[in-house]
Amino acid sequence: MIAENADESELRESIKTPANNLEQALFVSEDLPQTKRVMVKDEDVCIHCGLCAERCPTAAWDMKKFTLEIPYAVDEEKSTHAVKTEQAV
Repeated sequence: MIAENADESELRESIKTPANNLEQALFVSEDLPQTKRVMVKDEDVCIHCGLCAERCPTAAWDMKKFTLEIPYAVDEEKSTHAVKTEQAV
């Protein structure tokens, strides 16, 4: 999403899908040179489809493959986490 740069609380309210989960960090770019606005990414609504990177006229977004490890269980006796691994783009 593209928005006017502001404090985090203002950005959370001003983007098209308000970022109400305060525990989820927002990823905010530097000011764009042409407009001084910023690109804002909220992981709670991002589905990692790659359209932002594909359509970006300046190639400012770059989607890279990575392995996403999601802990889904804890063995309290061993203090270890079971991990679910998924390939993501």
